[in-house]
Amino acid sequence: MPTTTKKTYTYKYVKAITVGHKPDGKPIRKYIRENNKAIFDQKVRYYQNLNAKGVQIVGKALTVEQWAWQWYHTYKEPKIGASQRINYEINLKRHILPVIGFMPVTAVRPFHLQQLVNDARREDGKPLAQGTVRQILYTLRQLFEQAEINGLIEVTPCRRIENTATGKTARRALTREEESLVRKVAARHWAGPWVLLMLDCGLRRGETVPIGTADLRKDGTLLRISSSATYAEGNQAKKKSTKTAAGERLVPMPPELLARLDQSGRYFVHGRDGKMLTLTHLRRMWASFHRACDREAGAKLYRNKIIEHAFDPAITPHFLRHTYCTNLRRLGYDLKTAQYLMGHASITTTANIYSHIDEEDIASLAPSTEQKNA
Repeated sequence: MPTTTKKTYTYKYVKAITVGHKPDGKPIRKYIRENNKAIFDQKVRYYQNLNAKGVQIVGKALTVEQWAWQWYHTYKEPKIGASQRINYEINLKRHILPVIGFMPVTAVRPFHLQQLVNDARREDGKPLAQGTVRQILYTLRQLFEQAEINGLIEVTPCRRIENTATGKTARRALTREEESLVRKVAARHWAGPWVLLMLDCGLRRGETVPIGTADLRKDGTLLRISSSATYAEGNQAKKKSTKTAAGERLVPMPPELLARLDQSGRYFVHGRDGKMLTLTHLRRMWASFHRACDREAGAKLYRNKIIEHAFDPAITPHFLRHTYCTNLRRLGYDLKTAQYLMGHASITTTANIYSHIDEEDIASLAPSTEQKNA
């Protein structure tokens, strides 16, 4: 049986760079071999630069999927709530890892990430909303910035990636006409006090659940928000801290709203058993209130079913909170005060809502006939 000999190559230029040491103290080296002097010098400078930055340049390439789960379990999971864990895992499992998970971390380039963003879709094939794509980009930036910090890559590829989503972000403030209608319905509807906690106190939906008489301050003129409810693990509410440290705050309590709140039990809004509302309770409460608004606005019904809406079906409880922020601007509150009352960690988040201007705001700036003649 003929024997085969392994072909060997000789190079004019060879250099070994020590990039680390094994447990037994032996050096780990990266060998650079070339016949062209200019290319050889270029490679030496390149790898010496990477080594100086602490970038891993030898060993089996780490894939994006391997690094993503290491990053998530180390940097994110220990310090975020259950609902945020679900959001991160959805972003990774549904949008990021199926596209670039197989790639070595060092092989990812900006155009790969831009293509990922461009092609991102919902499960039904429709384009994602801008807010959802923004979350995906935020996850990607954190993922690759930590890879750079840990020396896995030289520079993060997640720079100047554009949000190309065509789907509109749903959340907005109510128009003045919509707000007037909501207040009219809230005055008589059984869910009215719950709705007004969001519209007149700026509470998040989850913050309305564990709030009660014990949270009133200064003879009921202030309301302390220090906790929220999460439904990440099922239908039953679980009490948790506010979304961010800035979420703990005091907000003014309108006396007319205080008079309508149930102060007989532990919570202002509760189930028949006096416990915190379940997710089903919240959904049914909003569905009932939204239907009442729709009917008040003139929706067409057939056999007690709405067949033509007169009140925007896309309106959710979070629209009420956005309206609260917009009303703060209309009342002359400065941006910093609005940030505190909204419980936002970043003033940019407040500014994005605070800067919403509608046609009626512009119309109110038009000088009157008396002013023109003055």
